[in-house]
Amino acid sequence: MAAKALWYSRARPGLSKWLGALLLAPLASFAGPWTLKSQQDGISLWTRENPQGLVDIKGQCEVVTRLSAFVAVMEDMASMPKWVAHNAGTRRLAKPSATEDIIHSRFHLPWPAKDRDMVTYSRWSQGEDGVLHLDIEDRGQAYPAEPGYLRMNGVEGHWTLTPQGGGLTEISYQGSADPAGLLPHWLVNRIATRSTRQTLAGLCGRITALDYQDSQYPFVTEPPATRTRSERR
Repeated sequence: MAAKALWYSRARPGLSKWLGALLLAPLASFAGPWTLKSQQDGISLWTRENPQGLVDIKGQCEVVTRLSAFVAVMEDMASMPKWVAHNAGTRRLAKPSATEDIIHSRFHLPWPAKDRDMVTYSRWSQGEDGVLHLDIEDRGQAYPAEPGYLRMNGVEGHWTLTPQGGGLTEISYQGSADPAGLLPHWLVNRIATRSTRQTLAGLCGRITALDYQDSQYPFVTEPPATRTRSERR
């Protein structure tokens, strides 16, 4: 799904958005080194200052889960407002293939920020090493603006799920976007950091639900000896 972390802009500063979704860190070429910001409740956050003076953020958590459960969570778009920070609704606009989606997401942001939306293209892939990837790209220019929302631009994101053995999976996300609009950097950075933590906490808590764990997808190969929760009962 189009999930990515987003919060940037400059003369049109703005605020990053999820992930988001989603939600987290940029891919700026000349940004400074990553610095560990916090480790709390199993979630690690790193920040670095980018050339625009805003902080880039990336996040990571580990949870016992099947890879397909992550796909199932992302497919459950109706439930995204329950765990994606500030998400006010996500829907699929098109599905070019079994591993590709065009997604529209809306975000209700805290005052004084104006609500944002984005349109993204996402694609699933899995390497021979078993690592599952979800790559996200901007498609906002190809779709009309949503009334009452500022359209975020330049959205990019990358989710990575790396099996650690024994059913443990490392989930990480890094992304970027231009949120558009006018907001001070300190507010953008604060919202980005809090939203990243919120979203990762929501994901890691939600993904273990039995309905998600029993999901299976033809384009996902689970690690050896991994079974669904219902098969273990």
